[in-house]
Amino acid sequence: MSAHLLLAGCRIVWVLAALFAPEDAAAATYVVDDSGTIPYEAQAPTRWRTATGPNRQMSSEIEGAASVNVRLNVQPWQNRNGRIYLALPQQPIGVVNVEWATQGRLLPGKLQSGERTLVFAGPIRTAFLEDNLAVRVVADGRRVNATQRLQFHFEIDVD
Repeated sequence: MSAHLLLAGCRIVWVLAALFAPEDAAAATYVVDDSGTIPYEAQAPTRWRTATGPNRQMSSEIEGAASVNVRLNVQPWQNRNGRIYLALPQQPIGVVNVEWATQGRLLPGKLQSGERTLVFAGPIRTAFLEDNLAVRVVADGRRVNATQRLQFHFEIDVD
């Protein structure tokens, strides 16, 4: 009886270990070719955020918006399962907050510079994933003294 309990206990530990273990070591991350992605505007115009709160103090944040036609070449991973992320490296102007809405092929979401956020998970059945994103960017206007180019990119983790 005690051997049976020990075996059951080991099985439970193994199941818990499997549930909390890091992702499969065989999974790999690659940068996705997004050279077919086209912003509708060459530059996203920015404006100071409106005053908020009871004292109506002016905000130091600027915000901009843009529409982007995203076209991801996922042909190298076609017929495999993958998780695609939108990534934005750290920026010299400090923290940049980004939010976006989609038309449904990719997931809507938000991120801060230095992060990546899931935009697709599942089987990749076509050579290209396409969607239109409505993007809103917010940054500290005190640190922005010239036009900034944000270098977003997409990454894929495949099994």
